[in-house]
Amino acid sequence: MATKGQGRTGLFRGVSRSPRQASPSVRPPVSGIVYAWDMVSDTLTWGPGAAEALGLPSRDLPKTGQAFSWLVEPGCGLSRQDAIGMTGSPSRAYETRYALRFEPDRVVMVEDAGRWQQDVQGRPAYARGQLRLDRAPGDRDLVPAMLQQRSELLCGIQNGINEAVRVSQTCTLIVGALEGDGSDSAAELARMARPIMRRHDLFAVLGPDRFALALTSCPATEAPSAMRRLAGLMQDHPAARSLRLGAACAPDHTFKAPKLLRFAEQALASGLERGDSCTLYDARPSKASRAAEQAPFDWIAALNDRSLSLACQPVVETQSRAPALMQAVACLTHPEGDPILLGPVPRLKEANLALLVDARMLELAADHLNDHPGLRLALPVSARTLQDAEWLALLAAHLGARPGIESRLVIEVPEAALTECRKTLGRLHAMKALGVGLSLTGFGAGYVTPGQLRMLPVDLLKIDGVFIQPLKRSTADRLMVRTLIDRAQHLGIATAAEWVEDEATARLLTAWGVDYLQGGLFGAPEAVQQPSALHRMLKKARG
Repeated sequence: MATKGQGRTGLFRGVSRSPRQASPSVRPPVSGIVYAWDMVSDTLTWGPGAAEALGLPSRDLPKTGQAFSWLVEPGCGLSRQDAIGMTGSPSRAYETRYALRFEPDRVVMVEDAGRWQQDVQGRPAYARGQLRLDRAPGDRDLVPAMLQQRSELLCGIQNGINEAVRVSQTCTLIVGALEGDGSDSAAELARMARPIMRRHDLFAVLGPDRFALALTSCPATEAPSAMRRLAGLMQDHPAARSLRLGAACAPDHTFKAPKLLRFAEQALASGLERGDSCTLYDARPSKASRAAEQAPFDWIAALNDRSLSLACQPVVETQSRAPALMQAVACLTHPEGDPILLGPVPRLKEANLALLVDARMLELAADHLNDHPGLRLALPVSARTLQDAEWLALLAAHLGARPGIESRLVIEVPEAALTECRKTLGRLHAMKALGVGLSLTGFGAGYVTPGQLRMLPVDLLKIDGVFIQPLKRSTADRLMVRTLIDRAQHLGIATAAEWVEDEATARLLTAWGVDYLQGGLFGAPEAVQQPSALHRMLKKARG
């Protein structure tokens, strides 16, 4: 029988289970694509296998939220950003479904679910989630009819772009909007537009009040006059007074039809907003988003004035629901409300800010453990801190100054930090030699293979919440989580699940053999009142 999670500290004693045969080289089944989105810097970070799962070259994988938004088909579901903006639940969980277009004839429906964190002003600042393709890429029958029609249009536009490039010409795409009577109005406009159309030109309906006209041999310099001429041809139409036109050109703006259509639609939207009748796409960088313009939280000031505080959230045993340890979270204390939880630490060129923040959190956690002898605490540490040569010395110094707390301290290491397992393995063993427990967070994203996991001296595997949140509705995630639990049981390592918000999910995880649960169902993070410096001096003087 394999005993789970005895380790050096003996923190996690699970039930005995029979060992199971598992392949050491196979990764867990891919349930979805894990991502992290820093909305302040607009940086989008993908988990392993994202490019392969999306069918994109690695270089074409969107690196920013704005680049990703260009792939989202308009009118085909609530985008991630809109879903986050409409989230009203206390857990700040979001869930939506929309379409992504990668090529003129390749579009997929996706499910997007995750959770966002706020900044100190309460605005969305960071999101972590999972993107799941809703169907096989080649299954055209499951694509909505509207998307199929748009695909046919884009293929025609792409042919026009290719023809224009072949003869060293420019293809101009004009998108129009008007208040009319649907398809009949669009058909009438198509008849009116024929005088300016040539052999390879294309007219198509985009919707009840939208149409597109692709002019194969129309250079960018003539695009404004082409729009004015089109407006003149349609002046006798009953809805002509409401007509607004937007245009973009290829190859001036792009060589790809999906982008060209989006650029033309963006120009049209800009014209509608300003009240202009004809608008050409402006390729200059757009104004920074509101999130990028917001005043960033000053981490350095928070460190200097020691306003950075410690909050704790309970992690409970599945059977008894009794708190097994507390999860440490960096926060700012609010005099009139709940603590303001802080997200990931930004990068600074001049200093390893993550190390400074983690060192301060270590100091707060060590003091809290020293003042509460019966408490156990899990402290997250960033990947950049783990790679810094000063971290081990800081950890040893704090543990040496407070003898006895090491057996009640668990250092949480993100799975993403173990991409280069051999470089990190030595530091993990060094931390274990100091007597602390080790927890691997974000488990299941795919950064670590089962073979590598066998070499890690971890006491606890914390299953990523992006796989826990959709358990009630997702068969793929249930299979994924069951596989992760079985793998941990085979290795004799205790498991925990985060983002547990309801009793049904808690019972399901308990039945599968998860040892510990964390989430809003068991309590939100609460700020820890730190004793004053004078109080500590008096306590130390009294022995």
